[in-house]
Amino acid sequence: MTIRKSLRLTLFGLGLLALAGCSAISSIQSASKPLATFELTPLPAGVVPATRGRRHLEIALPTATGALDTDSIMIKPTQLQLESLPDARWVNETTELVQLLLVRSLTNTGRFALVASEGLGPPPDYVLMTDLRAFQAEVIGEDVVVVIRSTMTLLRDTDGVVVSSGSFAHTVAVPDNSTNRIVAAFDEAMTLHLTEAVEWLVRNSGG
Repeated sequence: MTIRKSLRLTLFGLGLLALAGCSAISSIQSASKPLATFELTPLPAGVVPATRGRRHLEIALPTATGALDTDSIMIKPTQLQLESLPDARWVNETTELVQLLLVRSLTNTGRFALVASEGLGPPPDYVLMTDLRAFQAEVIGEDVVVVIRSTMTLLRDTDGVVVSSGSFAHTVAVPDNSTNRIVAAFDEAMTLHLTEAVEWLVRNSGG
């Protein structure tokens, strides 16, 4: 091997090492960059009028697919593809966030003497089970919409009898693709979702 060829290979190898080092530093910097963290708002008191009750209600942790059971804010650019916003996250994983919103919204109605997350209170009179089917922004043509869908089942705790079940779906258009606008659309859609679900639950929860 000539000296010139040996030197060229050495310089090429050093160049690869430098690129690898830059890539590693970039990855570390990206990983250490804090993501903007967002929460959603529960229904305030009085939005869904209800007479004060004496029953206890337990809110089970919602079920969801692995793609939705995350603190990432999910975007669906195509029918079969899911991605996440690179610069933002939810304050909790999605299922925990929805559970907390249900607990707080139902507490604010005054319909129940106690509303608690699964395993955090005395034996309940009712258990609310939720299957979260969609909780993402979707690209439809040139438009972006937030989609929230779920099915809920109210069980009597003493014997497991289904008292009632319902399906709920809400979409809200996003005026532009900025993170703040997308999160605001999630909040609007969740308010609609909670309002319909809580009204259904108040109607079907007995005395």
